[in-house]
Parts: sequence; structure tokens; C-alpha cells
Amino acid sequence: MADNMGRNTITAANSILMLQVPGLYDSPVQIEGFSTDAAVGADAVTPTVAEFGVDGHLSVGWVPVPKVITVTLAADSPSLPLLMDWIATQDAAREVYACNATFTMPAINQTYVGTRGVITNAPPMPTANKTLQSLAFQITFESWAPSPL
Repeated sequence: MADNMGRNTITAANSILMLQVPGLYDSPVQIEGFSTDAAVGADAVTPTVAEFGVDGHLSVGWVPVPKVITVTLAADSPSLPLLMDWIATQDAAREVYACNATFTMPAINQTYVGTRGVITNAPPMPTANKTLQSLAFQITFESWAPSPL
């Protein structure tokens, strides 16, 4: 979505994250209530191995890598129970539940589609300081691919 002069902006406030966890949330649910300073972020990936042989020649190769996405929610997020239920369901079943995701950023006319994502890091509760702190959930995806809006 462009500004009133037709240029992209860097607004994150109109971004939308949708998650679908088959067998738990069969229809996609919108994640809401992000933290003050973070919403959805991606870890850098290393898709290429580069190494020198003893003779000084560089050898390179592409390797598949997981894509780690961090979703950070405020402690009072209405979506926090959804992620906690996802974890509790896995714990009860003693099995992994994977998700699919769509993250849309209208400011730059971009959508990212994540497939086969699993929660790989999650806090069991918010940290209680002067105020309750945000919670960061890491979801590791088999693929996280961009596509224009």
C-alpha cells in the first residue's frame, strides 16, 4: 500500500499475520496484540557453504536451511492463549503440530508464506517486572517464501 503520493512506506502497523494449525485451528486465525517494539522478525540464514581446500581453491554449495521466524506478543495479547494452547496440545499429544502462515506487509506490497512451521522456542509465561513483559515465540519453518501482494 502506497502513501498518498504513490510511494511505499515503512509502516508495520498494518501488517497481518495469519496462522493455521491443522487439527487445532483448521481455519487461519489472525495473530493480534504484538509487543510495543517487535512483531514478526526473521533470523538470518546461511544457504551456502563456502570452504577452502588445502590447495587454496574455494568450494561452494547450496544447502537447505530452516527459516526461523520470531513472533513477539504483548503479555495481554488476545492471541497469547492461541499459542499457549498450541503448545499445550502438543504436550498432551506428545507429538508435534505444524502450522502454515501468511504474513502480509501492505506498506511494501509483500506477502510471505510459511509452510510446515513448528514452535521451537517459547516462554512458559510472561516475565513479571514492573509490568508484564512481551513473549517471543520462535517458529521454525520448512519454507518462508516471498510473493508480491
